[in-house]
Amino acid sequence: MTDKAPRLAEGADEFPPLTRGQVGYTAIVALLAWTFAVYDLITFGNLLPLIQADFGWSNATASYVATFVGLGSLVIALTVGPLIDFVGRRFALVVTTGGAAISSGLAALAVGPVSLILVRSLAGFGMSEQAVNSAYLNEVFGARAKGFLYGIVQAGWPLGVMLSAGLAAVLTPTVGWRGVFVIATFPLAVILVCRFGLKESPYFLKVKRLRELRRKGNAAEAEALGRKWQLDMTGDRLNTYAELFTPALRRHSIALGAMFFFKIIADSQLTVLATSVLSQAKGIELTGALWTVFIGNAVALIGYLFFGWLGDRIGRRGTVIIAQTLAAVCTALLLFVAQGFAIVVVFYSLVLFFAQGAAAPFFAYVGESYPTRIRGSGAAYINVAGPVGGIFGPLIYGSLQQAGASPTVAAASGAVAALIAAACLLAARPIRPGQELASVSH
Repeated sequence: MTDKAPRLAEGADEFPPLTRGQVGYTAIVALLAWTFAVYDLITFGNLLPLIQADFGWSNATASYVATFVGLGSLVIALTVGPLIDFVGRRFALVVTTGGAAISSGLAALAVGPVSLILVRSLAGFGMSEQAVNSAYLNEVFGARAKGFLYGIVQAGWPLGVMLSAGLAAVLTPTVGWRGVFVIATFPLAVILVCRFGLKESPYFLKVKRLRELRRKGNAAEAEALGRKWQLDMTGDRLNTYAELFTPALRRHSIALGAMFFFKIIADSQLTVLATSVLSQAKGIELTGALWTVFIGNAVALIGYLFFGWLGDRIGRRGTVIIAQTLAAVCTALLLFVAQGFAIVVVFYSLVLFFAQGAAAPFFAYVGESYPTRIRGSGAAYINVAGPVGGIFGPLIYGSLQQAGASPTVAAASGAVAALIAAACLLAARPIRPGQELASVSH
């Protein structure tokens, strides 16, 4: 009697998990890369008034440049998802860091609005650092402390914001806005070199092997290996974004996208428009507002670590819902109750503690909730949905004031958006904490 069971692929066990040292190195590089990607992103906004003055643009022209840079960045960011899922996590990290460095370097050579829009659109690669980390780090961190470790990496956001504000203030009088962009390329270039010491995710290497077997016509062998590795390749296709909206994943994808869209509507009003909201709604002068933003971001660092840790224990989906709800409550208290500089600083810091802290468990949750074959595309899609909300946040704030609402009432739309974001996540799938990635996402 002939044994017709499919033979397992040669080298089926050649993809061991990363060592502790390799995981630590990956986390450090990812933290530095995200910090300087955020630094690059925020620096453009900080320098735009100087660029406007240098070129003699009107306010309308500067606004158009900022809008088209944002839209161009979103288009670039969407290209990263298939790159993560078909070329590799490690390679995608190299591309996003390199793209951000090129964007900064070429920005120093801009000669007008069109050239600036084209080169700064490449900053979409830096923005995609978050999506790459969501896929890659989920696959190399252990199940038990994944959220806390990811919280450390995600804390690169407030670090990047503070670094941008500080260095722009110190360097601009000496080297000008072009010099600041040139200097921004150096840390990104160093990280780019460090990236070549990273190891590819074993999960991606397994998916790559299964795709190779299927491409060669060894479907039975691929299916046997897929069962052994707990990797479901059913429905694998070239258009990875289309798979996010198949019946099995549609509700989950819509819930996550809507959550991040409304979250960034809320966040944008107290980050991008922070000084405007604090001065108009609370009567705090500019210097005080800048100090409030700085202190708030320092407190947000603790939020990333705390909510990353909490998600490991009670589940990331529930943690994000709690954090977003408390962010909405604290926003309302900041706007309608807090009086006096010290109290405003306390409540603004609490808003950032909850709102920004929620991002750590959220992107860890996003990464673990999608199958390995489309994990990068899922994270990239969510990562783009948020900045679209960031376009609407300032528009809503300005439109409400034009309609006759006070700055306080206009800013309260952010509290409503934060609550809607929490409600959207109720429609996403629950995941018990502490599970291994293969059993969660497949």
